Amino acid sequence: MSARKSPHWARLAAPVLFAGALSGCLPAAEGEPRPPVTPATAVPEGALAGPQALVGEYRVAGADGESINLPHGVAARIATDRIEVSAGCIGLAWSYAFEGGRLVTERVPATSCRRALMPQEQAIAEAFDAAQGVRRTPANGIEFSGGGRSVLLFSQ
Repeated sequence: MSARKSPHWARLAAPVLFAGALSGCLPAAEGEPRPPVTPATAVPEGALAGPQALVGEYRVAGADGESINLPHGVAARIATDRIEVSAGCIGLAWSYAFEGGRLVTERVPATSCRRALMPQEQAIAEAFDAAQGVRRTPANGIEFSGGGRSVLLFSQ
């Protein structure tokens, strides 16, 4: 069996690409200013930037730093472009996408009963409405956050 040869351009480009990749790892030359790390350029620890890492079924454990303590469970199902939350007979849903590394959510219609949201359900809804980022927590949860709001999910 013969080994496949790389195209000629690939053999020539590899050293250039490797050198370019290393240049980002090297310290700045003496007297050369380093670019500042600002909140606009910093990536939060554990940040997730794509839907593949989110797809699954979750238990909604908290909103805005408070544990969810309701007489019924609250679950979330995340697909590659949609978040669905069920809390008893309440159904909530959002479409979502990552635009330039930022999470963008938009509430969409969902099947639901006709009762008012309990305060903790309202906090969950407002947190998903405001979400601008999502990260994996040290406890292996998924936290959506933005606008001073947050919602914490754990795999089921």
